[in-house]
Amino acid sequence: MKIATIALLFFCLYHLKANAQDENGLASLEDLDSTVNYIRPFKGQLEVEKKAILLGDINGDMVRDSAFIQYKRVLSPDNTYQKACGQNVCYCRIQFKGTIPEMIIEGYSIEVRSVADVTGDGKEDLLIFRELEQFNWSVLSLYSLYHNHWKLLRNVNVFLDDDAAYENRIVKSGSHYYIMEDVWKDHYAYISRKKVLIKKK
Repeated sequence: MKIATIALLFFCLYHLKANAQDENGLASLEDLDSTVNYIRPFKGQLEVEKKAILLGDINGDMVRDSAFIQYKRVLSPDNTYQKACGQNVCYCRIQFKGTIPEMIIEGYSIEVRSVADVTGDGKEDLLIFRELEQFNWSVLSLYSLYHNHWKLLRNVNVFLDDDAAYENRIVKSGSHYYIMEDVWKDHYAYISRKKVLIKKK
């Protein structure tokens, strides 16, 4: 009994270590390793999604930047998309040209947009829409590149049902910037947006 308990504790601690994220919600290259992030049995076909997205100037060199996104997903035998990536924890990888550090972030899929300079440092900031467990609900994360490291400014929940749902997520009122979060209203009758203050670094 003791051996089984110790083995279970070791597994849990190792699993937590392997899937740990830093204070900015980012993982490491080790978490992409299938020998660490164990592959689960799945039915269907594992494919790799790749896309490039043109951004604004996120590092302050007066040149527009691009994000190169990659993640895995599982298609079922009838060719429908599952919320699965073939691993215990699903991560998306975002790479950039030049010296901008890459990002590895948990999610089944992601969309990336650059937005107005929220922090006032002369660089555009980064919005990441992450698909997670709940149907159509996503986590929206706002990041800023600070001393060549990614700094998480805010996370909110958003409901993504069409292209318009991605728009106008950052608004300015007076001298403050806000991120728009989606919330249920009137006992889940409809979804409304509310302003959440973005605190600068």
